[in-house]
Amino acid sequence: MECAHARFTHARRSGRADHRSRARTGRRRVRRGVRALQPLRDPSPLRRRRRREQHRRAGRRPFRRPTAIAVAVLATGHQATVPADDAVLITTHRMARVDIDPAARTAHVTAGVRWQQVIDAAVPFGLAPLNGSSPLVGVVGYTLGGGLSPTMGRAHGWAADHVTSLEAVTADGALRHVDAASEPDLFWALRGGKSNFGVVTAMEFALFPVTRLWAGGLFFDGADAAAVLHAYARVTADAPDELSSSIALLRLPALPGVPAFLADRFAVHVRISYLGPAAEATELVAPLRAAAPVLVDTLGPMPYASFAQIHNDPADPAPFMERTAMLRSLTAEAVEELLAGAGPTADCPAHFVELRHLGGALARSADNAVGHRDAAFALWVVGVGAPDAFTAMNAYADTLLQRMRPWSTGGRYLNFMAAQDTGVSDVSAAYDEADHHRLRSIKRRFDPHNLFRLNHNIPPEEHPMNDDRLQLLTDHAAIADALHRYAAGLDHGDADLLASALTEDAVVDLTPATGRIGLEFPVLKPREVVVGALIPAVGPLDTSHVISNIRATVDGDTARVHCYAMAQHYLPQEGPGPDRTRHALMMNRYEADLTRDGRTWRISRLTIDNAWFEGDETVLLPGD
Repeated sequence: MECAHARFTHARRSGRADHRSRARTGRRRVRRGVRALQPLRDPSPLRRRRRREQHRRAGRRPFRRPTAIAVAVLATGHQATVPADDAVLITTHRMARVDIDPAARTAHVTAGVRWQQVIDAAVPFGLAPLNGSSPLVGVVGYTLGGGLSPTMGRAHGWAADHVTSLEAVTADGALRHVDAASEPDLFWALRGGKSNFGVVTAMEFALFPVTRLWAGGLFFDGADAAAVLHAYARVTADAPDELSSSIALLRLPALPGVPAFLADRFAVHVRISYLGPAAEATELVAPLRAAAPVLVDTLGPMPYASFAQIHNDPADPAPFMERTAMLRSLTAEAVEELLAGAGPTADCPAHFVELRHLGGALARSADNAVGHRDAAFALWVVGVGAPDAFTAMNAYADTLLQRMRPWSTGGRYLNFMAAQDTGVSDVSAAYDEADHHRLRSIKRRFDPHNLFRLNHNIPPEEHPMNDDRLQLLTDHAAIADALHRYAAGLDHGDADLLASALTEDAVVDLTPATGRIGLEFPVLKPREVVVGALIPAVGPLDTSHVISNIRATVDGDTARVHCYAMAQHYLPQEGPGPDRTRHALMMNRYEADLTRDGRTWRISRLTIDNAWFEGDETVLLPGD
């Protein structure tokens, strides 16, 4: 096998050394280019003065490179996102080397390789990748977005699940070899994080032993869409993992490349790929063939190299829009709603509405960022044409996705998202919530200035909180809780609530406040005395407290606090009605010492000073 591999590689790559040299040169250029965009380290004052003097003598004006210029990466351009205005565009299409290791069943590709190149290299060894539906799609971008294979996806999972290593130039200009051992966090994030974490210059992934498929398509007249869709829902409900399939409602114009029997008509296209025996496949698709008269039937054995015949994707570039949603099920009610929005009687400006069957190995967990593995189907709406037609198409897609919301997981498939879905909330919907938080954290480590942002962007985590800061915020919240429990205990005459805010040896000094309105109130301690004296004193009144402007200084297990407490007192059942003005409104100043008690804080000393008083103080006088 090693000799055969050597002969095959030599036959395909007669200038092997030259190709290796070009690949290394490409990686060096990407690395130098990215590094050049980074902010310069601020030199010492002495070095700055020397540099200015050198520029002055040479008659040059000193300058600095711009900081954090955005970088966009383009391989094949198959998935359009956002314009690269005022940015640097890195194209990788010339980095197009493929190496197959038939013994290890792996492929090693550089950044510009397309799927047709991999298949041409792998098929002679009886191997095949988890490729997309089009032979023209770039391998790296497709895989970093998850990689939903229409040929073997349900049998083997997402393409990203089978990546074994990558080479990537990160925002600091470093060329990194990334795998589960060397860079586990970056390895996790790249597989599913698309182009957010660097320029992937090479990738290695697993191949699978297969030479032939039982595959092709069934075409039906659009008038039979209901019968076919319901039959498809039943077939997929019990489908084995070896069966990967999709169904599309087509409205294709009469353009070059569109078969005559599909041009300017509404049609239904069922796509099938099966890895088992032909007899089993025939039995599986029998309900589909029987659902309605078949216009064209291309199902049957085919060499894997002919996989593109399953979907017959267009080969020519064109502007397009696309929208997507993940569905948890395809019930009879869901089918009827889809037919109402995209069936024979619907006003549908989009060119096709497609369902791709998920589940099987696509539902298995894997240690990467590809999310929404609980979905049963990916819904995809696509329109092709002039950009001025996209307004109506997007409005239609919004309406259809809204109709399907009862069956939606709320998620989206990243590789089916285009320029319309690049907002923060749109992109986050492509990931499980916890994974999106982790991606933002990893982004801050490897691209803190968001250099790679012209994409379906994952912004860096903002101001990551260290343990000390988190503990301080937790302490401040617990301190505020103690003060609120103290005030609420008074408000409601609740002895237990008041006691919960105080330590055993608590001291409460009210004399600075009560002395100003002619009351005498001794300093109270310990907790039982404080509670026993305050509750009866405040109990006859209706009281409301608001704590504000809390400033707390924490030193280990003790804290010193300053805050204000607005206390408004009313005679029972009177309230602050305008016809009755006998009330007291006080703005008190609290100065408190607190001690930590486990995870809570308790007041050990509290001094209340009256900062402002308004109203009839006799409300507070006993016996009035």
